[in-house]
Amino acid sequence: MANKLWEDIQAQADNLSCVVNYLYGPERDRLESAAQSNRNSHPVILIGIASAAYTCMPAASYLGGQGINANLLYASDALYYLLPALRNANVVINSRSGETIEIVKLAKTLSAENIPFTAITNEPGSTLARLASNVIWAYSRKDDLISINVVSGMMTGTLAFAAAITGESDWMRQSLLSLVETMRHTIHDASIQADEMAGLMRSTRPIYLLYRGADKGAAYCGRLVLEEVARIPAVALDAAEFRQGPNEVIENGFGAVIFVPSGFPGKLNNSLGRDILQLGGRVLFIGERGEKKAKQSMHFPVHLVPDPLRPIVDIIPIQVLAYKLAEAQGIIPGEVRYITKVITSEEGHLSPINPERRKEATI
Repeated sequence: MANKLWEDIQAQADNLSCVVNYLYGPERDRLESAAQSNRNSHPVILIGIASAAYTCMPAASYLGGQGINANLLYASDALYYLLPALRNANVVINSRSGETIEIVKLAKTLSAENIPFTAITNEPGSTLARLASNVIWAYSRKDDLISINVVSGMMTGTLAFAAAITGESDWMRQSLLSLVETMRHTIHDASIQADEMAGLMRSTRPIYLLYRGADKGAAYCGRLVLEEVARIPAVALDAAEFRQGPNEVIENGFGAVIFVPSGFPGKLNNSLGRDILQLGGRVLFIGERGEKKAKQSMHFPVHLVPDPLRPIVDIIPIQVLAYKLAEAQGIIPGEVRYITKVITSEEGHLSPINPERRKEATI
């Protein structure tokens, strides 16, 4: 019997095609209407929690590159500390379920305060959607439990919304459609190279995921999938910041995943990888170029992808790596001890979950 997590990983190219065709088909009018209400001089504040926040990171990077002031806030901070900042902003809340406790509380507070917001969700009938001024439905495949397809699906929906704000919907649509085959090949190649990647990283703990630019989204989602699936502590960190002190952790057996974007930032990340290797570390390069023949390293190529869209593809080898690292430890990939599909309380959830309760969790 096939593992459901593996099936979710393998389904991502078809899911991307479905999401893109829906966003630019039945959902396009709502997409453009929501974007129109966010075309003004106010900053765009993207809000989420956990993976929903991470899936906003590529859109924040894209909007900044287009000259639009865009910031990411975690829902808890927005709710308890930074609510005044939302009064003169274009507020966008990203939530797969639309029922996560912090998201629901924030949506109710914004509604009571007459602060309009746009919801990007995979559940158009959710509490979040009912309270929102505008709703964008990502229409993503519903994963078994661990967020896989919904990561790329929600990233895609948020990027599509960002491109609609800038008037680049046609470019984004074509770029995303072109990405489908790239994703298909990436899934195939990652599956073939899965054991090699796991062999490189098997004895490292924690695993550092080092990024620049939009790949912040891939790094943070990668950190989460390593922790949820393989139960391996992981750290997502800006590659430039890593040189400012955290590099003291490098020693024999240190493990890093380094995302390599295009242009000069990619060269800088490549240089960082070489330094780590010289100090006895292990490096998995993901992206445009890497140290293909260096000892204790591996290069997983992902070529010719626009940098704002890279995280949609770059997360795939990390998902496969997490799956194989779980297997190597005798963990059934996708089987969890504590988490549920939707976190509906700000307290608790740190005791083992009854197996029947886990089965009943719904998206």
